[in-house]
Amino acid sequence: MPHLRPKAPRTTHTTSVFVLLVLALVGGVIIGLVRGGTLDALVRIYVARPWMFVATVAALSAGRLIPGLHAVSWALATVAVVLFAAANSRLPGVGLLWAGIALNTVVILANGGQMPVSLWAAERAGVPASEIYASARHTPGGDDTVLRPATDVIPLAFPGAGSVVGIGDVLIAAGVGMFGAVAPVRARRTLASRLPPDSGSATAREPLAEEPAVTTAYRSSDDR
Repeated sequence: MPHLRPKAPRTTHTTSVFVLLVLALVGGVIIGLVRGGTLDALVRIYVARPWMFVATVAALSAGRLIPGLHAVSWALATVAVVLFAAANSRLPGVGLLWAGIALNTVVILANGGQMPVSLWAAERAGVPASEIYASARHTPGGDDTVLRPATDVIPLAFPGAGSVVGIGDVLIAAGVGMFGAVAPVRARRTLASRLPPDSGSATAREPLAEEPAVTTAYRSSDDR
């Protein structure tokens, strides 16, 4: 067995997946703004059944707070995100979000309700092995691990927040990043298309209080 750090000042493995998601969202939004999108357009995007997305986040959060519900929470999150994706198929990145959550769910259920973590990857990410052994949600990966390539095998050595993630986590982060990069651009174009022809492109970025239909940007096909 490779030499691993014996002490764990705090749990880094589970918390820094959140860091990955934040970085993906921020990076995506920056790309979207550079490509001509606006934050004003972003907040006007119509989202159907937002409560299903809230239910997805709530289910995953419950699984982290109550270890015994880890596998159940991922299964519930998969159902919720499928319903959310079905209602928001035009939202960029929603398919990747669904695929990532579904893949993680399959891996967790196939491995007895826990996500296997590569000790090799943990060493390179700076995650103490003691965290993995002590976790109720994770287990060390081994020869008997099911779907091993899809488990947590990718080391991310974030300064002070090392992590080991899987393909499912990467897909989730990619979906979040795609939303940030594409949604504000599409929404700005839809806002511009709804202005009178003589308004000019410069005013296309201004709020249109008199046209509430702008908030339904993704209901029409002219947003592509």
